[in-house]
Amino acid sequence: MKKLMIIMTLALTFSYWAAIPAQADPQPYTVTNGNQLDSQTYKGFKLYRNWCARCHGTYGQGLAGPNLAQSLNTITYEEFMTTVAEGKTGQIGMMPAWKANQTVMDGRDNIYSYLKARADGAIDAVKPDKAK
Repeated sequence: MKKLMIIMTLALTFSYWAAIPAQADPQPYTVTNGNQLDSQTYKGFKLYRNWCARCHGTYGQGLAGPNLAQSLNTITYEEFMTTVAEGKTGQIGMMPAWKANQTVMDGRDNIYSYLKARADGAIDAVKPDKAK
């Protein structure tokens, strides 16, 4: 009976972890001429501007929410993806979970690319253009 319980516990644990989708690697970004973003990263900027800027500032410099242009140098890609989906309680306030917003969830890789370009210093706090 004890062996059966152990086997069932291991099977349930394995099935739980197997059901969680693996996180892909972050997609690369390209910045040319100082402010021109590749099309996917530019989509990330537009999504960021529409959904994130009200708390994190126009260019990720921070406002009511933290400075994401700096934070992406200290958190992992996986932490970013989880925080966007699940939300987070901070020292001052909380970030809402966006998992119910399909637009944000579908574009969070692009948002990450834009913010990573800011964090890496590849683009300054300027309005970007889409590279042609």
